[in-house]
Amino acid sequence: MKTLIDNLAKEGIYASTSNEDEIKFNNGYESYEFYNALLNSVKTRLYIFGRKNRKLFTKNNTKIKKLIDAGIDFKCLFLSEKSDDRILNMAQENEIFKEDLTKIIEGVKERYKDNLQCFKKYDFQQIKRIIIIDDAIIFVPVLFENSKVKHFTKTSFSIIPSNSKKGMDLELEFKKVWDSAKKI
Repeated sequence: MKTLIDNLAKEGIYASTSNEDEIKFNNGYESYEFYNALLNSVKTRLYIFGRKNRKLFTKNNTKIKKLIDAGIDFKCLFLSEKSDDRILNMAQENEIFKEDLTKIIEGVKERYKDNLQCFKKYDFQQIKRIIIIDDAIIFVPVLFENSKVKHFTKTSFSIIPSNSKKGMDLELEFKKVWDSAKKI
């Protein structure tokens, strides 16, 4: 966890409060700097429960491919572009969300055709975002405004140890979604 915290600080994302169970950040989530810190920190595993994962795949394709090729346990969940329209319309206040999502998934299929086992799709409304990186879990509750999911970019987030009670619960939640998700 220390490497991750240090790399977030190098990217200008600083903890606001900390105790033995949780480190809170007031901002920085899902920014390019956030993902850069993640990709520079991971040693053994990186699991991402996202929607479009756009920022992860627009500037970091080379890093992700190198991590996968190096044997990092990488798993990434996307919201399915074939989800019910109600879910897609709630997912983000963006008129072209479904088009963007489809384009990103197609790009992943093309770029990672030899590693498609690392990617899956789910088709329900998330209630929290979960990222598992080595021995740490990053999480953000999903908040709504005007019946749409509020933007995540640069919002607050928390990091907890994966071996904590809450960490184990979040890891189990990720595993259940992964096991029930469909191949991309």
